[in-house]
Amino acid sequence: MSSPRTLAEPRAVAARALDSSTQVRRVVLARGALVASALAATPLAVACGGAGGSTGGAPSKVAGKVTILSYQSSSPKWDLQQQMYADFNTKFQSQGLQVDFINPGSDSSTLDKAVTLHVAGTPADMWEWPRLWRELEGVIGDLGPYLKRDKIDQAQWIPEAISAFRQGDKVWGMPVSISADAMAVNLDLFAQAGVKPPPTDPDDRSWTMDAFLDAAKRLTKGTDQFGFSGSYTGGVSWMNGPPYFGYGPVDLPNRKITLNTPGFQQGLQFWADMATKYHVQPYGDEAAKLRSIPSQHIFTTGKIGMAVIYNLAERPNFKWAIAALPYTPSPQQPKNVSARISVHALFMDSNSKNKDQAWEVFKHWLKPENGARYVLSDGHTVPPLVKSAFDITSKEYQDRMGTDPKAYFLQAQRSKVDGWLFYLLKDWAKARTDIDPLWTKVTTGQMSVGEFATQAQSISERTATF
Repeated sequence: MSSPRTLAEPRAVAARALDSSTQVRRVVLARGALVASALAATPLAVACGGAGGSTGGAPSKVAGKVTILSYQSSSPKWDLQQQMYADFNTKFQSQGLQVDFINPGSDSSTLDKAVTLHVAGTPADMWEWPRLWRELEGVIGDLGPYLKRDKIDQAQWIPEAISAFRQGDKVWGMPVSISADAMAVNLDLFAQAGVKPPPTDPDDRSWTMDAFLDAAKRLTKGTDQFGFSGSYTGGVSWMNGPPYFGYGPVDLPNRKITLNTPGFQQGLQFWADMATKYHVQPYGDEAAKLRSIPSQHIFTTGKIGMAVIYNLAERPNFKWAIAALPYTPSPQQPKNVSARISVHALFMDSNSKNKDQAWEVFKHWLKPENGARYVLSDGHTVPPLVKSAFDITSKEYQDRMGTDPKAYFLQAQRSKVDGWLFYLLKDWAKARTDIDPLWTKVTTGQMSVGEFATQAQSISERTATF
């Protein structure tokens, strides 16, 4: 989301940026006029022709300067993105198009800075953000007319990745990178235990949650070795555990919160039991005892059979592979939707004075070789582009990490967006602030899953709205 670290930390960035009474008053009063007239104020409106107008091709040359706020703010990701935009300038400066790429200081300040500049009337032209578009509402512009004008085929993106940014005919963002989950497997431990490793194909029906639990039990040896690491998502645990059984926290099309449904509770209970009832994953201080240093990823200790990963910075010193996540189908979801995908997208400020220029930058990332660089700069492997870009990111991953990341890409094409679009609820951050501590109580044995689901449902219905 991601940088998934933003998903793992309960923050209310948008609330800080937008809840100031002065900012809210100015943004809300201006919102209708800004969003409705943002495109009409640019040459795009002429190109699109408004009602009954033509949809001509993109301009062959657009000059000007585009201000871009970086989402990544520290090495090595910031360095990679800075170099990407330096290369962009090298290519396009002679044509009069230039990018001013700004580091806002930290990823948490990107949204704050974007909103502050928007309200001050000096907007940045575009920026990256990892949590869809709802918390940017009233600040970002519709990309739909540009996509239509330039005949951009939306089928080039993974369907779930682009559909999350559609609202009717509007398209609020353009996907540029995906954080996805898959299963890291210690092949040495599987061989020693005589257990068949999990498949790469998410459509393999033999790889169920029961099969996963059985493998975890057979790979566990007291407290010296565990079948599973304990972490089952790169996102928020209580949102992304039940999808392994085909259930999510929200039914957005039908405008329902589904945290207290039997299927969702079943999924939560499974993961709660992994540590305490079955003890196939470290519990309490057991994980710390396996690590050589506190920051070590537990999978790289060589004492974990399986671990759900979205990223792994260090190459393991044992034989390993990346497999699909296990899945037990539900009547509603027969295909494997275990994983979550967190989609990073580029957004255009609705009040930008350089929309046509910014759009040329957007289009730059539609070329697979450029899009692949963006994915790698975010520390990801999965591109939102269905064709060609993964060939590039896959080779880079295999050269660097010593194993084939194909399962990431296969899983991403079957999975739903993080939290099943919980992040498109208004005030989701406020609801999550109250729900996260309740889930901690479940994981420490202080609260039942049933009580959690009841309270989380009530909090979400009371706080978050559609």
